[in-house]
Amino acid sequence: MYSEHAGLLMERFPRLGLLAGTWEALEPVYEVLGEVALQGVELLYVYGIGDGRVYEQLSAWLHEEKKRQLVFLEDEPGYLAFLLEQEGTKKLLSDEQVFIELFSSGRLRAKELTAIAEKFPIRKVEVLALPSRSTRRFRSLRLTLLRKTTLAHGIHLDRLHGYQPFQNFVQNLKHLPRSFYANGMKGTFPKVPAIVCGAGPSLQAAIPLLRKYQDQLLIMGGGSTLAALSSQGIIPHFGMAIDPNIEEYLRFQNSFAFETPLLYSTRVFPQIFQTCNGPFGYMRTGIGGMMELWIEEVLGLKERLLGDHLTGETMSVTAICLAWAQFLGADPIFLSGVDLAYTDQKRYSPGVAEEVPFAQLQTEKGASDHLYKRKDRLGRPVYTAVRWVMESNCLSHFAKKHPKTTFINTSEGGIGFKHIPYQPLEEVLARYCTQKLDLEQRVHEKIFASPMPAHAAETIHSKMEELKQSLDRIIGHLEILAKDTSEGRRALAELDLLEEMAYPYLFYDAQKLFGDKEEKWELFYNQARRYRLMFEKGPAFAAKAANNPKEE
Repeated sequence: MYSEHAGLLMERFPRLGLLAGTWEALEPVYEVLGEVALQGVELLYVYGIGDGRVYEQLSAWLHEEKKRQLVFLEDEPGYLAFLLEQEGTKKLLSDEQVFIELFSSGRLRAKELTAIAEKFPIRKVEVLALPSRSTRRFRSLRLTLLRKTTLAHGIHLDRLHGYQPFQNFVQNLKHLPRSFYANGMKGTFPKVPAIVCGAGPSLQAAIPLLRKYQDQLLIMGGGSTLAALSSQGIIPHFGMAIDPNIEEYLRFQNSFAFETPLLYSTRVFPQIFQTCNGPFGYMRTGIGGMMELWIEEVLGLKERLLGDHLTGETMSVTAICLAWAQFLGADPIFLSGVDLAYTDQKRYSPGVAEEVPFAQLQTEKGASDHLYKRKDRLGRPVYTAVRWVMESNCLSHFAKKHPKTTFINTSEGGIGFKHIPYQPLEEVLARYCTQKLDLEQRVHEKIFASPMPAHAAETIHSKMEELKQSLDRIIGHLEILAKDTSEGRRALAELDLLEEMAYPYLFYDAQKLFGDKEEKWELFYNQARRYRLMFEKGPAFAAKAANNPKEE
């Protein structure tokens, strides 16, 4: 082993440097990658480091942009030992855009891949392997890493730009006092059949049957599904909105379900409330972050969370709709239009949105967008995406956790579910939906019987003022930490910062976000000021809503 290489390894990758003395060198196959398409990729994982020549192959691409990163994944340390003995290794080890990650091949692998994904929470990724390592094991590794990267990127983006969902939170608080409390409706529809609809292409075939049976089973869906159903004259009994981006607003603009009871989270894009009349129902789901949990605490909302058996892999609106149906006591629960695949190379049922050409989808490099070929329930090849593989697993897991409820997949297309069997929609409706239930009236009766706590508006207004004042003091402490040169004043400001009431709710992960960067206090200070700007349309609206419940 070259001592210079060992020193570089210790300097850049201390954990590997400490282990290097225990490795025995293994001579790799001399190989490079085949032809690869890396347009749009910001982070490239390569499984297998070989003799290092793949670094030379990728060097031009890597150094075209400083933000690009190359990560070698290796589970055989003998190849790293071999590399340390080669003369040309210094350039690879010295490159600040190159990283080496050693992981195990046993039970710890999933945990270690999670840590790697959290270390590189970048959306535009690709995962490749040296030809000799491109095995079934690699294919499993690739999918696992893309799934974990999808989660890591989402969480990182949410926190790095946390002031944006916080702006939604502040603006949406005005709707809480006049909303019904969805979690108070537990078990109010026992043994009533329900159908959770997705907006997949197969939904179109179900429309005639849904129209025929719409007063014999609860119909629910979220986001784009409301547009797909209402464009065909079917008005769901419950709608749902959770996405914090403008795409959610655009979906609701296409919906005609103006009077459908709409369940929401405080993180939802605020303008969706302009597209419908409600009634609106607030639901405790745990997806709105620390601020949502805080406002629930101050309002005394302690009922069971919706979707407490949904996995962390996805909190899609379809998954929460399924949890909502089970929460109401509905049984059986059907799924329709939940293809989770590009059935006939289409993503949506008619009436939802303009389709993106399938050829364009194949060029996407977002971790969640990577395409996989799977077989549908009839064994035919169909393309799905990483996010849909995750969602299928999530819904399967939820069904398995509730064995006393009957779950049936009636979606004619798509990749299906491990623990949710398929049956044709016509058959299950004829079997389970045998009488009219006057569901619209029952829904409104149960909503009326589940109000938000009294004095919610006053409580929200008071606590948000308290939060705002605490944030003002935090900004003052951070200004000292970012700009003052007195060590004594800085030390006192840091202690005062940690004691502020708003700190654990708004900045609980500040250390992880800003770490030990030289400019961390400046970054933290700017972040806090952005949060402060979000109050401009906040608590005053909650008080106004209490006095003028019909005013927007």
